[in-house]
Amino acid sequence: MAPEFSRPSNHDVYLLTGLAQGDPIVFRLIYQSYERRIYNIAFYYTDSEQDAEDIVQDVFTSLWLRREKIELKGSLENYITRCAKYTAFFYLKMRLKKKRATEHVAIPRVLNNPEEHIRYKDMQAYLHNLLESVSQKTREIFYLSRYNGLSYLEIANRMEISVKTVEYHVSLALRKLATGKF
Repeated sequence: MAPEFSRPSNHDVYLLTGLAQGDPIVFRLIYQSYERRIYNIAFYYTDSEQDAEDIVQDVFTSLWLRREKIELKGSLENYITRCAKYTAFFYLKMRLKKKRATEHVAIPRVLNNPEEHIRYKDMQAYLHNLLESVSQKTREIFYLSRYNGLSYLEIANRMEISVKTVEYHVSLALRKLATGKF
């Protein structure tokens, strides 16, 4: 038996209609109504103030970009809550991927013998060649993330791009490293 969804309220229909028409006042009203809820959900899942703030921005950016295509089967609050949870899960997935990638690319602190030193140099050359096969922008973002230890937000601010763009380029570089294909 399929779960029953309540119909959107008249208030939700009004908000969605105004949003679809690009009304900034309606958008601000939605933002003011749900910003704290999204933040709390995001913080609950990520345990990070920075990620929670980024998730709030991502959810509202997505809401604005998809405003003409949204079709509610329930309340606007349920829709926004689901968006916040899915975005938080995406951040957790990216955090796990970043952690795994960092563990695999970790630079040894001490090279005990000449053989280890040669293997290390060979691995560095191999990684360098793989990264040479991606675009300059992808390479630069990857180096800022993995070698300089900057967060996605710091990279986005430095390069004046979105966090999503940073995620895309790091993901692209990681796929290249994972497949090992030029």
